[in-house]
Amino acid sequence: MMNLKQLKAPLAVFMAFGIAACGSDGKDGSDGSDGVTPPVFATTAETLNLEYLTYGIDEQGVRAATFRLTNEKDQLVKGLGSVRFLHSQLATLEKGGTQRQGFGYVTCSANNEAGACLTDNEDGTYTVFNPTSILDLDTSAKGYEFDSEVPQRFMVRVQSYGGLPVIGSVQDIMPEIDFMLSGEAVTTTRKIVSTDSCLACHTDISYARYDSYDRSPHYANDLNACASCHATGEKDGKGTINERAHRWHFDSYLTNVESTKNCLSCHESENTAELPNASDWLAGNDAKACATCHSGDYAPSHGIDMPMTCGGVCHDVAEIHVAPVEALATARDMFSIEVISVEATPVTSTRGGHDYNTAEIALVLEIRDSAGTPVTEMPDFKALRATLAWDASTNYKMLTMETLVGGKLGRMADHSVNAKLNEMEVVPVGAGQYAFVISGALNPDPTKNDTGLIIPTGTEIAKGAVSIESTIMINKAGELQPSGTDGAIQNRLRSVTSFFDMQGLADTQRRQVVSNELCAACHGDMAYGMHSRRNDLEQQCSTCHNPNIAIWDKTFNAAKTAPDDTVLNHLGWSVYVHALHAGDREEQNLADGAIRDWKYPANIKDCAACHVSGSVKLDDIQKSGMFVTRDAYSEDAEFTLTSPAAATCWSCHSGGGEPLKSHMISNGALFNAPLDGADIEGDIVVQQNNLESCSVCHSEAKLAESHKL
Repeated sequence: MMNLKQLKAPLAVFMAFGIAACGSDGKDGSDGSDGVTPPVFATTAETLNLEYLTYGIDEQGVRAATFRLTNEKDQLVKGLGSVRFLHSQLATLEKGGTQRQGFGYVTCSANNEAGACLTDNEDGTYTVFNPTSILDLDTSAKGYEFDSEVPQRFMVRVQSYGGLPVIGSVQDIMPEIDFMLSGEAVTTTRKIVSTDSCLACHTDISYARYDSYDRSPHYANDLNACASCHATGEKDGKGTINERAHRWHFDSYLTNVESTKNCLSCHESENTAELPNASDWLAGNDAKACATCHSGDYAPSHGIDMPMTCGGVCHDVAEIHVAPVEALATARDMFSIEVISVEATPVTSTRGGHDYNTAEIALVLEIRDSAGTPVTEMPDFKALRATLAWDASTNYKMLTMETLVGGKLGRMADHSVNAKLNEMEVVPVGAGQYAFVISGALNPDPTKNDTGLIIPTGTEIAKGAVSIESTIMINKAGELQPSGTDGAIQNRLRSVTSFFDMQGLADTQRRQVVSNELCAACHGDMAYGMHSRRNDLEQQCSTCHNPNIAIWDKTFNAAKTAPDDTVLNHLGWSVYVHALHAGDREEQNLADGAIRDWKYPANIKDCAACHVSGSVKLDDIQKSGMFVTRDAYSEDAEFTLTSPAAATCWSCHSGGGEPLKSHMISNGALFNAPLDGADIEGDIVVQQNNLESCSVCHSEAKLAESHKL
């Protein structure tokens, strides 16, 4: 048994009253003739609010609470049919730290039958009690017992999602009340992680639990509610909330989400007024919480009977979990890079028997230190690359139909131009400024893509994008290390994307669809783990993941077979991101060999979680390039085209099946259509007449309303 303080005094009347005016004495309301305003009862509700009026435990050990229920307009709610009434306490452990210990819950109905434990006072107030006295509750098997001297918590769960009389369905709420039986103020708390830190990624904790986004939410949108139910002694087979949260977030399929690598994405390292226990985790008092992440190779070396505390005995938790993260943040901001100038010189080049108009690109980059001062010497970058893409108005063009022997696509068909600047000659041209020249010659080797920006005929007035990505090596102290240092930590600087035309730098051409900050809510430092140097999701990702990219995902390339739906499984950015987050990509759902099997942790219907205001415009999407697909892994595989709005909408709404596809086609969309009529230059689809008319009906305003933007 845990060494907790035992009950030192017999139970007296331990009622803790928190009475507030509720506008009623329990009698019928006045008609207003005596000057008293009659109560207003709710007929609708978007949200519910619960205010505790009285709460406590009497001398017989009966736990009870009276509460007031209102809607968002402060109108009283009648007719609540049932609630769950939970009780827990917060105990201090012998070796430090706290532990919430549960005493179970009772489901109470207000059916006026004998034994009913919920009373509807018919004035918007209710009284609930637990029929089992706390004096009769045996928790010895759980290793603790009731302690009248520690903070107590009641929580009423209003189970309203199934529908309330008159009002209908409303999100469940589960507010808690903490109190001391002595009537003194509660001073011991367990406020370690804030609900806001969860909402940064989940947007609504309710959707973190289930595999189906349409299933009724299990949780209230409050971390305190989670901790109240999933306490010690309650459903121990799956662990307390901290054990569960660690286990869920540490699963391997979430390796591209920040919370799996950075404890500070959820935790704070210092206490605050809102989180007085924020730094408690650094003491390492909860060995079970440690073991949920550090299982496998760690557990056997510690034995089955791990100590109750890890920190302060063998491990410095801050050194292990905080210092490396802070060092990475230091490295990320150690330098900044800005594109000072871009000069494009037209040239021509030949590849695969085709002549192309290309451009030699002269770049000047300015590199500054963390204080914003231009550096006096070029840093030793482990990687410094420039990604070039052309024709931003159509979401970029690239060599698309270049098929190698056996059916594999050429490297240039996979990517835009990717130049390794750290392997080129660098010329200092000013304070912190360095010049690089990227050749306009196409590499004759079709497996390479390091040179040659193609400017298709007729697109000379278009604009291109250049994205600069980089990584450096540091030590744990956050000091720059030579790029080849063994054991050093690798981190990326912030990527930067600039736009240019044949005359030089230009204003932004490609519209912004998402924001780095919104992506970072889940992914952390604006980085998707599949590409460790790249963290500008606003613009950089689309330079490679453009509609022309006809290659399939790694799963299908390895199998040398096409996915069943080559549009839904396309790697073009607008399709790829939607289908990936919805879990609809075929390679996510294979019984064996799936490389990504995970669930988006928020409400998938909340498009504003990623999209910026005004970004969903079908008329703009319709101006993008055609999605190029092929249905077979063979040298002579035919390429087909799908119109951009149809492909983008299909990535989320493919569940509509053939009727939806027919609707799109009847309004001008193409699905896997032949190349007939396309303007083709060598292995590039330059232009295709797009007759989509989706935006006529699906206006920006209607899309904003239907997609909660």
